[in-house]
Amino acid sequence: MKRRGILGSLPLAAAPGVSLAQAPVATALPTTRPRGVILPDGAIADGASHPLSQRFPNIAAARAVFPHAGAMTDEIDWCALQGAVNRADAQGGGGVHVPNGGRGYVLNRGLVINPNKVTMRGDGSLLDFRTLPRGGRGIWFKADGAPPYGHEKHVFEGFEVRGPGRGEPDRQAFHFQTDTAPLSSRVQLRDCAVHDFFTALSFGDRAYFCTFSHCSFYHCTFVLNAPYNLHDSGENVSFNQCALFNSYCLIANMAGFGLRFFACSLDYADRVVWDNNGQIDFTGCHIEIAVPREPPFHNGVGRIDFQGGLFMINGGDPPRLPGLFYFNVASEVHMVGLRGWNWRTTTGRLASGPGKIIWYGGTPIDAPPPGVGQP
Repeated sequence: MKRRGILGSLPLAAAPGVSLAQAPVATALPTTRPRGVILPDGAIADGASHPLSQRFPNIAAARAVFPHAGAMTDEIDWCALQGAVNRADAQGGGGVHVPNGGRGYVLNRGLVINPNKVTMRGDGSLLDFRTLPRGGRGIWFKADGAPPYGHEKHVFEGFEVRGPGRGEPDRQAFHFQTDTAPLSSRVQLRDCAVHDFFTALSFGDRAYFCTFSHCSFYHCTFVLNAPYNLHDSGENVSFNQCALFNSYCLIANMAGFGLRFFACSLDYADRVVWDNNGQIDFTGCHIEIAVPREPPFHNGVGRIDFQGGLFMINGGDPPRLPGLFYFNVASEVHMVGLRGWNWRTTTGRLASGPGKIIWYGGTPIDAPPPGVGQP
């Protein structure tokens, strides 16, 4: 199967009102199409901006090729990618292949994908959302119109997803929300690098059974944000061998999700967990942060369990905090086989607030156990 990096140009003669004498825009050779594979026909993918106005004289002509086009300022790459997704959805399901030509696909709008009908695969392909407007969602996984069962065969994998910067508020890399009961945004997301968004993973109603494998999330303000008052959401959201790092807050679990982290690295964040009201399991995880300025773990009514792994505070200076774990209420953190480094505080205690830390065997502890958490 031949996979060339850049996609073929649009058949301009098929668009009413289009003059072939228009100023040329970047195009490339046609791409060999394996049987059954849907490609983003017409995408340029040279890393530069190419609005519809470069190719079409008016919005009517553009919509003759891209029916979903919204404005002449829409990027051709976005139109081509969303068009490929729409074709896969319309035929009842299918796979969209997004080739990697060494440069990015420029997208000024977010893609809406039904994760229960459409598979989307890249080859390390870059989806460039640096011009995403405020309030924008890079990828919205929305399962309305899908059958209620049999979703697990579809995946989203093999992409770099770049945002406009962690300091640009209200922009999300991925959003998971479905409006139709009893459907849900069930997603298998694999082998992706996601960075430079305010929020990497944003959850809404009816999002559960989501799995993230071999992914990196970094340079964000929030990596995972599950806000209050969600409906039918949060059952079994798991991360396998993922890296979450260099962000302000890695996990904000106000909604009370069931979150599972297996062999993950969670590194260099001001807050590892914020306002946890659910169940968070860290199994064999490496958690490494700089000397914190605020408690890295903040627990609400939920529970956090550590099974093995390591939690370390880098550097020789002790943290200048009364506790590394802050409890709003009488909740618990459980530790079994967890190793540690530099768990010192100004009070000598690990926790502040009314909650408890329970060591292996059910023993409540105030200070680090002998040989654990000591520099």
